[in-house]
Amino acid sequence: MKKWLAILGIITCVFSLTACGSSDGVSGTPMDPMEESQWVASGEQVADYLKQITAAGQQELYADDPILGPAITSYESSMEDVGEVLGYQNEYAVRSDKEEVTINIGLDGSDHDADIVIVVSDKRTGQELSSITTNTAFSFGELMTQAALNTVLGMGTTFVILIVLALLISCFKFIPNILNAFKKKEPAKEEAPVKAAAVEEAEEEAEVDDGELIAVISAAVAAYEAQTGTASPNGFFVRSIRKSRKR
Repeated sequence: MKKWLAILGIITCVFSLTACGSSDGVSGTPMDPMEESQWVASGEQVADYLKQITAAGQQELYADDPILGPAITSYESSMEDVGEVLGYQNEYAVRSDKEEVTINIGLDGSDHDADIVIVVSDKRTGQELSSITTNTAFSFGELMTQAALNTVLGMGTTFVILIVLALLISCFKFIPNILNAFKKKEPAKEEAPVKAAAVEEAEEEAEVDDGELIAVISAAVAAYEAQTGTASPNGFFVRSIRKSRKR
């Protein structure tokens, strides 16, 4: 029973939010019929003016205007859904504040209806446009379709990002192998200098050892000749030393 109540509550919230989003009513204090008709006539003139600017392709002339620039952009984007404007409907004006009047001009479109909401600052010093917004009226089914598409798009984007992150994380296990491969290649380049240095040291040691050996042998031969009296008048010198293979 609690589950059904929860589901019913969710459905009620969805319907209430949808109703709030699709409501095009403007709250405020009603006016005298004569005064209201004057404001509505002014609102129709504004709507006609927006239509003329869009039809003539003069949007760029008012791009820098803080009021007409955004108003023309909103009107032009709504016309893509409204289609051809067949006439005006649902027109009224209310005083939303002591010094502010809101005019609603409904557009009867061939594809969708829309509402042009005009806010006028009505001060003692004069009247001045505050904002002009065009709101397209979509059906309940269209609103639900748009909501579903937005949900699918948002969730799809989230899942794609999560999949990409998962793939990146799964690739982390290959990073140590790559680093080890680079570490193995670097010492290999240094092996040749190390070996060359070792060979040079060995040759130097061999030269040092041979010199010492020659000196020792020369001293021994000189001592032997001095004892036996067989010393050569020209002296002697050692040309090379070979290791005897005899044991």
